[in-house]
Amino acid sequence: MKMRALQAVLVLAVLWPTVSPHAGSTVEKRYRLPEHGYLQMSVPATWDDDVRQPPGALPPTITLRPRQGKQFAVLVTPIWRARADVPPQTRDSLRQSVQQAADRARGQAVEKTIKLVEFSGAAGSGFYFSATDPAPKPDEFEFMTQGMVKVSELVMTFTILTNRGQTQVAQDALAAIASAVHVEPR
Repeated sequence: MKMRALQAVLVLAVLWPTVSPHAGSTVEKRYRLPEHGYLQMSVPATWDDDVRQPPGALPPTITLRPRQGKQFAVLVTPIWRARADVPPQTRDSLRQSVQQAADRARGQAVEKTIKLVEFSGAAGSGFYFSATDPAPKPDEFEFMTQGMVKVSELVMTFTILTNRGQTQVAQDALAAIASAVHVEPR
């Protein structure tokens, strides 16, 4: 009897990471970019996605939300250069753009100092910041994480909107963003 109980504990110890609510499985999602191939990301399997494609060959905005439960929103827009003669974004230009967004957010945030965080994605590096709304309305979000990351020749902007108790959602969203790769058109 003791041996069987020990085996059960060992099986649970081995399987626990795969059934933990924070371990969550992901699925590879591909989003068509008009005349620019696809954006591919590993997204939590329990999230739904919606793609808003403006008219013409403009970049789409991808919105990720929970299928059920407490609401959050992750907005992602992959942007390509408007013309071949426009120089690609550099690490410094990305940092500067995200710093400007952080400076604008600071005037409406709890935080008086907003620090940028540098991170690496599968196809490039980027920056983000987080800010807290001091008085969100009932249909608004308390926390915002916003930034930009290079995805090969694309620049991907993102905004993660969450409320209390959704730290894991923000971490999962950053992991999905970091997983993004650009699949070139054939």
